[in-house]
Amino acid sequence: MGFREPACRVEINGIDYTNRFAPRVKSIKVSDKDGVTSDSCTIKLADKDGEIALPSENDMLSVFLGDVESGIGLVFQGAIDEVRSTGTAGGGRELSIGAKGVNSTGKAKEVSEKHKDDAKFGDVAKEWGAAAGMSEVLVDDDLASIEDEYWSMNNESFIGWGQRVAGEIGATFKVQGDRALFLSANSGKTAKGRDIPDLLVEWGDNLLRWDISPVLGRPRHQKVEVEFYSPKDGRLKTKQVEVDGEKSSATLKSKVRASDERSADRIAKSGGKKVKRKNGSGTVTMVGTPLAKPEGKLILSGAREGIDGEYRITGVEHDYSPKGYEIEVTVEQPQGKAGKDSRRKKAG
Repeated sequence: MGFREPACRVEINGIDYTNRFAPRVKSIKVSDKDGVTSDSCTIKLADKDGEIALPSENDMLSVFLGDVESGIGLVFQGAIDEVRSTGTAGGGRELSIGAKGVNSTGKAKEVSEKHKDDAKFGDVAKEWGAAAGMSEVLVDDDLASIEDEYWSMNNESFIGWGQRVAGEIGATFKVQGDRALFLSANSGKTAKGRDIPDLLVEWGDNLLRWDISPVLGRPRHQKVEVEFYSPKDGRLKTKQVEVDGEKSSATLKSKVRASDERSADRIAKSGGKKVKRKNGSGTVTMVGTPLAKPEGKLILSGAREGIDGEYRITGVEHDYSPKGYEIEVTVEQPQGKAGKDSRRKKAG
């Protein structure tokens, strides 16, 4: 595994600041999660003589990382929310620029009360996203076609609504700058329907270290159960959904009560997706690449039998400096050979 010379590009409001920043960059750290937590970025710069002009709050920051040989790719896009200077009387100065994927002062955090009758989710998400200041709302085709008699925003922000409804329809939701995305959970696809490229991690090539438990018993359930009110029967009823491939006698009872049977079915199926994700978890640290994306698939090879296999990516931590670039990938949902050691059949 040879050294790969790291490379980066930094843009503020679409203007390339790389030539000004690159000689001063001490570190760039980016946290890219699968939706619930806002993405974040921190750039630390050597600030000799205070020569760097301070960026302003809410300036749009875009960061591209990679290496000289393979090229760079976008790993963060969001709004600057903090600029901090530190220094000593001896002359040492450092400038830290912090940014979030969600603009903390934007309209997307304003609470609202509204509803839409007999509509498709994609149409509702785009209309309400535009009203919240989103320049674009991308919705997976499978999610966009979901119809309901009643969609509501109940004294919540667009961000809060997006997180809540994503849990009900089996989606992951995230905001990147002024763009909102609704992705089908566990699908391995972007909101535009394209496959997220598999991330290949191999011993002797780009694998640095790992810490994985491919089998977790506590979160496993055979069924997911959701309560809903049936006007026809005048009482509460339950909707159950089987979780494919699960070996458990337990039933996961949702804390959310659905408004009708159709909603209960969606919530139960969404719960089933979450159960399948939680069957194993861990982290894989590897040579840095911008290709690692939440909802994509990581294929691990050469760690050991029972650990090698396929996993769903739920988060990526990028750690860049002039000395090197590596990422820590959080994984769940073991698949394929992961968790299976064929040697157990030969024991004894």
